[in-house]
Amino acid sequence: MKAILLYLFPVLLTAQGLEVKKSEDFTLSVITDPRASFKESGLFIGAEIEYSGTIYTRLGISNFSVLQDGYTEAIGGIGLNLTSGYFDNIRYYAGVRLGVIKRAMTNATAGVEAGIDFKISDKAFIGLRTSYDYRSDQKFYDYPNHMVGSGYIRIGTNF
Repeated sequence: MKAILLYLFPVLLTAQGLEVKKSEDFTLSVITDPRASFKESGLFIGAEIEYSGTIYTRLGISNFSVLQDGYTEAIGGIGLNLTSGYFDNIRYYAGVRLGVIKRAMTNATAGVEAGIDFKISDKAFIGLRTSYDYRSDQKFYDYPNHMVGSGYIRIGTNF
C-alpha cells in the first residue's frame, strides 16, 4: 500500500498543477507581522536569507522593540517547496522552525510553518506565511510556556 501511495504522490501533484520545485535560487526578504504590530502599536520587522530548491533552508533575524525588555529572534527553517502556475510563479512551502528568542534572557523556540509566495516580476516576490511555535520566553515573566500562532507578510528578491 505504501509503495502505491509513493508512486501516486507525484502523479497527484502533477494532476493538480503542483510540482516539486526544480530550479534553485537564493532570496533576500523583509518580513513583518502585521497583527502583532497593530496589537502592540509597534513594528515587528525582520530580514531573511534563504536557499530555495526542492528543499529550502532559511535563516532570519527579527526585532520587536516595543515589547517589555525588547524582543529579538533568530530563527532558521527547513522544508519542502512546491510550485505551480506558468513559469512556476507560485511557490508553496512547509517545514519546521528552530531558533532562539532574546528578551531579558535567551530562550529556545521551535515550531512549524507554511507559506505561499507569488512572483511579481522575474526577481521580486510577495508572500504570506503562518507559523505555530512553542515559545519558552514566557517563563521569565511568570507566564506558562505555550504555543503561539503568527502570520507574516514577506517581500523579497531572488538571485
